[in-house]
Amino acid sequence: MAIRIGVDVGGTFTKAVACDDRAGEVIASVSVPTTHHAPLGVSEGVVAAAEEVKTSARAHGEVAVIAHSTTQAVNALLEGDTARVGVIGIGARPDLRRAAKRTRVGDIAIAPGRGLETIHEFMDATNGLREQDIVRAVERLQDGGAEAICVSQAFGVEDTSAECTVVATARRLGLPSCAGHELTGLYGLEMRTVTGAVNASILPTALATAGFVEEAFSNGSRAALMVMRGDGGAADLRTMRRHPLATAFSGPAASVAGALRQSALRDGIVVEVGGTSTNVSPVRGGRPVLSYIRVLEHVTCIRSLDARVAGIGGGSLIRATRRRRGLQITDVGPRSAHIADLEYCAYTDRDLSAGSIRLISPRPGDPEEYVVLELPDGERFAVTPTCAANALEQVPLNAYARTSKRSARVAFEVLGRALDQSWEKAARAVLDVAAKRIVGVVREAAAELELDAPLIVGVGGGAGSLVPTVADQLRYSWSIPEHAEVISSIGDALSLVRTEVERTLPKDPSPDLMQTLHRDAEQQAVRAGAAPESLQVTSEVVPERRAVRAVAIGSVALQTGVTPTTPVATEEEILLAAKAELRGDPLLVGRNDFYSVFTVSHRREVGWTVIDLRATPVATEDGQVLAGTASELAERLPAFIATRTKHLGPVSVAPHLHLVLGATMTDLSCYTSPSQVLEAAQGLLQGSNAPAFVLLARS
Repeated sequence: MAIRIGVDVGGTFTKAVACDDRAGEVIASVSVPTTHHAPLGVSEGVVAAAEEVKTSARAHGEVAVIAHSTTQAVNALLEGDTARVGVIGIGARPDLRRAAKRTRVGDIAIAPGRGLETIHEFMDATNGLREQDIVRAVERLQDGGAEAICVSQAFGVEDTSAECTVVATARRLGLPSCAGHELTGLYGLEMRTVTGAVNASILPTALATAGFVEEAFSNGSRAALMVMRGDGGAADLRTMRRHPLATAFSGPAASVAGALRQSALRDGIVVEVGGTSTNVSPVRGGRPVLSYIRVLEHVTCIRSLDARVAGIGGGSLIRATRRRRGLQITDVGPRSAHIADLEYCAYTDRDLSAGSIRLISPRPGDPEEYVVLELPDGERFAVTPTCAANALEQVPLNAYARTSKRSARVAFEVLGRALDQSWEKAARAVLDVAAKRIVGVVREAAAELELDAPLIVGVGGGAGSLVPTVADQLRYSWSIPEHAEVISSIGDALSLVRTEVERTLPKDPSPDLMQTLHRDAEQQAVRAGAAPESLQVTSEVVPERRAVRAVAIGSVALQTGVTPTTPVATEEEILLAAKAELRGDPLLVGRNDFYSVFTVSHRREVGWTVIDLRATPVATEDGQVLAGTASELAERLPAFIATRTKHLGPVSVAPHLHLVLGATMTDLSCYTSPSQVLEAAQGLLQGSNAPAFVLLARS
């Protein structure tokens, strides 16, 4: 049996799990303090946790994969721990002036009060670039204090050779470097430049971390080393080395991946309650919602999980002010027990009945209004929402935050006297104030995505303390899955390789556009560590950005030689997913090794849905399905397209078709003329006799 290890870095603890590669069951788990202040930062805790859990699971088999999620990219940006970036802009006549202006991005605000410094060089590539000119430009930037290089060329997504040459030269001269085309295939020179500069600013730290992790695990280990991306997929350490921005929000992404693995969630909100903060991540149609990473007012080209953060957690400290008749609770958080280096009242064995309430300042500059319970010997304890939930006996059975100790009740009896109210009222007030902060974020996410009474799935160590109250205030249903406290580590361990390729949609797309896009996505996935035989590729048109996008998902190609087991759903699970999508009794039209196609008859039309082998809906529309072998459909397509083409005067509007063949599902709506649709579809079907489906979408 092979073992997969997942490690997630939290604000307080770094948690690791070892999972059976076949069934995905948790074999062992450990937790170590997060190494914020170690010489190599949190990566030291990642290595320590992974080594400890590997030792615990040694009897079960050899480790095949070690995957971790990291807060490094986000923390570096929030804390302003960024390198000065030298931006080399490239242009050619007649667009020199515009290219120079759009690559001179100046200082970029990355967090309140914190900015990223850039310095600029511009090169005219009208007659090509000379090596000596590139070297001089890089050296001038280096003399100006540049610690990393971003290269951005006008129309660089069409011809990448100049960007590649400059990047190679900068790396040879010892500077970490990246190019705009490596991060996105979209047009928009200024946005590509900003994205590249932000990515370059965290390259030095990412290189050091990746090198440390790789060296630590290389001794005698054949395990594949993976890092979680912010979009919920995994990639090898090359991603962290060259595209660290892609790992932003990988922690919340791992939690959602784990939640989807552990529960049959369709439309819902994953609420991950940590000790200090809570991440709120919507899920729609069984898939996490993704959005483009925004750095303050700057929208980048990198997509990641739509994660919203509430500054409240299970270990947040109560805040109060002094009044004539005693104290009055004013808020909860943002400081937490671990920031103040205090044990929770709920978990201590000490007798707290002789304690008294004190107001402290956890950190220099903080107001002196954070509540602690102090014993006569001077030892202090944190009074938290987790303590309140346990005092009221509202933490669900088997929840990680639950304790049988009476100390939480005693702590609130002491606090109640200081507030001149009953302990029950005090505990309820703390829970209500803490939950209200999360409720606002959940309600906002549900409204924006038009989720009607979504299921709240609570994960993280503090889920049992706050999620029931949050759901009660919203009047939503809730659940806390098994292993909720290490769900993000499970998401890391069982993650799939995921790559995404976007291209700006040409005015007159070539028939092989989608084939090329799929091939690029597949190649990137293989380079990121995926087994080619496991890949599943889907594409979609993104009208609001005038772009096309292909996503490739596959299992890790294990260096141990063990064939990865894809988490394949049962036929019953796939049928249930189709029922949920079509809201009726679906009829199976057909399936292949990757997709199942179902239809249902409504009053006036037919609805169809495509469900993948993990019981995830890929597309659902009203329309019509044409099924057969690829060669049969190639013959039937001309008549099918002709009868479904709309003629508006001299203009012919092509039908909106999807094509399912093998591991690919292609959105053909990027083609506007019937002849283009036919040529592209027949190109995809040519030479195959495998089962295929053409799906007409009435929208």
